[in-house]
Amino acid sequence: MTRFPLLRAPLSIAAGLLFAAGSASAVDFTGYFRAGPGGTQHGESRACYALNGGTNGMKYRLGNECDIYGEFQLAQGFKKDGIDYKVVLMTDYWNPHSDADDTKHLRLAQMYTEAKGFDFAPEMTVWAGKERGRRGDVHIVDTYFTEMAGIGAGFKGLNLGPGKFGVAYYTNDKDNNQRPGHRGNFEYMDIATGQDGALNVFGTVTKSQFAGGTNGWGLAIRHNQNKLFGSSLNNVVWVQYAQGSAGLNSNFGDQTATSAAKKFRIVESVNFQEGAWGGMGMLLWANEKDNAGKATVSTSVGGRVSYGVTRNFKLLTEAGVSQYKPDGGQTARLTKVTFAPTLSTGPALMDRPEFRLYVTHAKWNRAAGNVTGQPGFDNETSGTSFGAQVEVWF
Repeated sequence: MTRFPLLRAPLSIAAGLLFAAGSASAVDFTGYFRAGPGGTQHGESRACYALNGGTNGMKYRLGNECDIYGEFQLAQGFKKDGIDYKVVLMTDYWNPHSDADDTKHLRLAQMYTEAKGFDFAPEMTVWAGKERGRRGDVHIVDTYFTEMAGIGAGFKGLNLGPGKFGVAYYTNDKDNNQRPGHRGNFEYMDIATGQDGALNVFGTVTKSQFAGGTNGWGLAIRHNQNKLFGSSLNNVVWVQYAQGSAGLNSNFGDQTATSAAKKFRIVESVNFQEGAWGGMGMLLWANEKDNAGKATVSTSVGGRVSYGVTRNFKLLTEAGVSQYKPDGGQTARLTKVTFAPTLSTGPALMDRPEFRLYVTHAKWNRAAGNVTGQPGFDNETSGTSFGAQVEVWF
């Protein structure tokens, strides 16, 4: 209950914004959260397994999330003088442990306004504020491989040739007496590539004014192909490059990085739903060089499969193998397997809410170190966890 006073402050801001809009229409309330208890065979209250190095996106999440996380969004749309407006406010809460009473992890995640319907470009959306410009994720590793987020302003959805064009400008404000960074993004979306296929291009330019940092740039291509070969299989592939202070995900990277820091990543993801069977898989390879030109090579392969036994009961299993090798160092490797009987609103892989019981087993080598962060695993190379979790989006 101690977190509600903090929550009321951003909600009161939203109420004021919505009142100012003068609209009588209903406010949209949407969100997401996950939470649940767990333990291990070592008597630790919780333990989850992730490599402490390598590229992002190598932690397979089923039965492997020790945190509590939630997003709660209010959105109000209204029309004024022929222009469609929308005001959005989102709070989120993240706690890496199971104690949900800690208020310091509550924050304002998004607060922006967008408008559409201007006479010179009625299809274009203009926006400004704090916004998460997400453009695609792989759910089983809870990673947005492209995420143009931050405090900024721009436009998107402008019809230009075969696709839709957008531009945005962001700043990363002063921190620890360092100077701010600046970032420009462009996107060229929804370029048709045959039936049910689309190509998307994202560009990033960063100007780092942090001590020791340099400018940077990045380019990412994402291709979406639905109904691959006429089947229920959907395919998404990312090819990404960044150097200097730009990140692979089209966001800021390490703002102290020099031009010697070069990163390249390929991600392949598939998903399907065919009757009672559903699934999602991922392949990943990355090569990331630091300021000294030393490279770390990361690879990962894994997937989740669901089987709907009845409309409201399904069986989930997930397995993943991830590793990374730094120049001159040993390969760190982690393998994780989970089985989870699940109650759900429907039998499909992505139907939510879900109430799960799970058992997770993981093995790793000595080079990976303690992949749990729990003292009881300091000299271990394997672990088994169990627990329950709810995952909801609404």
